[in-house]
Amino acid sequence: MGGAKRQWTVLGLIDWTKGYLTRAGVAEPRLSAELLLARALNCQRLGLYTRHDRTVAREELAVYRDLVRRAAAGEPIAHLTGQKEFYSLLLKVTPDVLIPRPETELLVDAAVEAARAGARRLWDACTGSGCVAVAAGWYAADLTVLATDISEPALAVAAENVARHGLTGRIRVAKADLLELPPGGGDPAPVDVITANPPYVRDADMAELPGGVLREPDVALRAGPTGLEFVRRIIT
Repeated sequence: MGGAKRQWTVLGLIDWTKGYLTRAGVAEPRLSAELLLARALNCQRLGLYTRHDRTVAREELAVYRDLVRRAAAGEPIAHLTGQKEFYSLLLKVTPDVLIPRPETELLVDAAVEAARAGARRLWDACTGSGCVAVAAGWYAADLTVLATDISEPALAVAAENVARHGLTGRIRVAKADLLELPPGGGDPAPVDVITANPPYVRDADMAELPGGVLREPDVALRAGPTGLEFVRRIIT
């Protein structure tokens, strides 16, 4: 992105950055370039293509350069943009929570299917960003949800995502260790469905994780010597 006097258009920047991020080993380089540029320009991603020939101002270019540099150095795109799409919902993400993964949407599928079959109460343990709780509550209007986590910073993010999607009336966010009842007691009605995405990485495997993953919270990843410690606590 050299040449201080060069006039960069939106499309020109996306094309150049795609190649740069590809060489840096960043996943989905074109999508990453679009997300970073939308962040720098403070617009929706779609807006990049409605004004693809727009010249990017010097101040905007400086912000974008910094984002691209950090992405190439391994900082997760979701941390740089502060958000991540999950189940077609845009959620706040910070370094205090695990970045929502596409495979985690399977938990939402199961919760929504259970709601269609008559389930009315969901407990989402290890809620992190609240992605499963929020998506399940959004797509299953009859569900009430208890979303718990041991991490207070993560709970703050989850609570904000709940509020952003107008679900504070049906989703309660509370601190708890796995399936222990939150302080002050749990809701008296029985729970119909439990979802959880607990830590799952063995201690010995932590050092082998990609650099971007290692920037996510250790408490959300590291399970212990076998990787099954939290799973066993949940099912026993």
